[in-house]
Formats: sequence, C-alpha cells, structure tokens
Amino acid sequence: MGYKERVKEFFEKPPVGHDLEVGCLVTCSCHGGVAVVLELYDQPDEEDYPNMNMAKIWWVKLPHSNIDRVWMHTIARLKRYPDS
Repeated sequence: MGYKERVKEFFEKPPVGHDLEVGCLVTCSCHGGVAVVLELYDQPDEEDYPNMNMAKIWWVKLPHSNIDRVWMHTIARLKRYPDS
C-alpha cells in the first residue's frame, strides 16, 4: 500500500461507535507497538472541517526504529490496549 492510499483513508468517514478517547492506550495490526491517543479528528469543533478517520498518537513502545514518536493514524485500525 502506497502513501496515496494510506492518506486517502484519513478522509473516509470515521467508524461509528468506536471506543477510543484522548489518553487511552492503543495498538494496531499494521504497526504493532503501543501508543497513547493525543487527538481525535472524528468530531471537529468547527463546522467547516470534515469528520475524519484520523487520530494523532504518541508511541510509548515504538514498533520499529524507523518511526517517529508522534504519528497520524487511522482510527479504524486502532484498538484499545490491552483489550485488542
């Protein structure tokens, strides 16, 4: 999957009824590792911004060494940790 396909997923509708909130620990099937949710973009404060399938996370346990600590990730692929 290329860069264009991954960025495209951010503009999809966010998953309905997800249980993520700022401050919760998460993991994902695509990277592994453990992260903290810093921001969610699924319900913007301003009407002019679309609902996005995007979250800003901070990696507590890096999945590998070639990744930045602050990362933008799709909400749909994140799962609460350790409930994943």
